Amino acid sequence: MKLSKQLSVIAMALGLTLALTACDPPMPEDVKITLAEKVVLCADGGGELAVPESIADLNQGWADSLASSCEAMQLVPVEIPTSETTLVAAPAAPSTKLKPFLSLPFALDAAVLVVNIPDVFEINLSAPTIIGIFDGGITNWNDPAISADNDGLELPDLKIVLPKQAGTAEKTALASWVERLAGAPLDLSAIADAKVSDSELALPVAEGAISIASYSSALLNGSSFAAILTKPADTSTAVLPATETIFSAATQLVVDKEATDLSLVIDAKLKPTAAEGNAEADLPYQAIFTVRLYLLGDDTELTRTLARFLLRQDSQGTIASGTMLPIPESARILAVKEIEKGLPKAAELPAN
Repeated sequence: MKLSKQLSVIAMALGLTLALTACDPPMPEDVKITLAEKVVLCADGGGELAVPESIADLNQGWADSLASSCEAMQLVPVEIPTSETTLVAAPAAPSTKLKPFLSLPFALDAAVLVVNIPDVFEINLSAPTIIGIFDGGITNWNDPAISADNDGLELPDLKIVLPKQAGTAEKTALASWVERLAGAPLDLSAIADAKVSDSELALPVAEGAISIASYSSALLNGSSFAAILTKPADTSTAVLPATETIFSAATQLVVDKEATDLSLVIDAKLKPTAAEGNAEADLPYQAIFTVRLYLLGDDTELTRTLARFLLRQDSQGTIASGTMLPIPESARILAVKEIEKGLPKAAELPAN
């Protein structure tokens, strides 16, 4: 990612500080969190951190940063957890003998439709067209409905190859948005939960293939993904998955009051908020989902301290420099409050 894009993403991420409307009253950045983040809280021991492959390059950076701050505490990047002290960042709970004692929002990602159509690098798909593709009503890329969504663009006479697997979070996020747009369900039940890597989902090899992948993985792999038309055959309503449009949708997130844990959901009725410095908000790309931080094994001070380090304010800039977006600041504060239970209070920490 180019430095200018990184700086732009970080600036936008730092501007994402809206209080979540489901909080009553809205949660401000309180004094305790501010004081606590002036120093790094350390503990004795080490733990592992597993993250999606799309942000694997950030994992070593977190480990190095912790090592420079806490000599007696280590964070080891891993692909598969093996330790009794483990943290996993993922859209869904990891399959492991260690069960999470706590999970919290960590980052934001989105579901995208990736296509492999020879000589076609940009394509629009409306919600009714997407439903038609996945229910078998539309079987060829030269279908009139697809042509209408693309302002009459001549597309090849090529059979559409449907995916056999997709991530559960991606399927849920895409189906939810498409149903809101079309007023009809998108049935993805025939698509199995993914057992292959994110890269395989983001890079379908068959000509004519359409795949459901994560934005972060598709961006990392340079995939061609579809823009979503919020109104059929109206290209002015095209919403391309991008940092700006996902950021816009993130300003519509609220706390799910019905969830037993801290979960975030889209409130489509909320007006998106413009990023700092912009006059208007981008059209929101609402097929977003939360990557959660799972704390596995026993509930210990060490595991909570490691998680607390990852949710420090400076780590949010690290997430934004990759292919995901940070959660809203107000949600991060709520997550910190959950993690720091039982940890030393700000007043007990030494000043740097």
